[in-house]
Amino acid sequence: MKQFLYVTLIFSMLLFNKTTVKAAIVPIIERHETIEYTEDGSYFVTTLETLNYSGTMNPMASTCSGKKTTTFKSSSDEKLWSVTVTGTFSYVKGSSVKCTASSVSTAVYNSTWKITDKASSKSGNKATATAEAKHYVLFLPVETITKTVTLTCNTNGVLS
Repeated sequence: MKQFLYVTLIFSMLLFNKTTVKAAIVPIIERHETIEYTEDGSYFVTTLETLNYSGTMNPMASTCSGKKTTTFKSSSDEKLWSVTVTGTFSYVKGSSVKCTASSVSTAVYNSTWKITDKASSKSGNKATATAEAKHYVLFLPVETITKTVTLTCNTNGVLS
């Protein structure tokens, strides 16, 4: 009787076990960071995150996407606000590249700052985002900073 149960159990596992094999499209994520200082000691930290896809059906044509975020920080290292451009690109390896989508997002980390304007655009191999941030003291704007962030893709799918 035990032997019959074991055989039935093994047969059931083999019969109902569905294994699906698909072509793998594997995301490859990379990060790069740069710093740009201002005269008063505050600074911008720009982080580039790329997402490339390997394993596509056509090894010559592919897509890549990524985002570039610039965060404004005070001289005491406090995060104040940030602007992010996200872009998607299609390219034919070594031949051509086109930005297919561009978007902008912003964040404010300090209540004395406000994002007063933001926009995104795409052109050729570039995705661009611009944000205007204002610093308020006693409800009055005392400083305005406009920052543009551009994400570029080359014909090999490398973002910068």
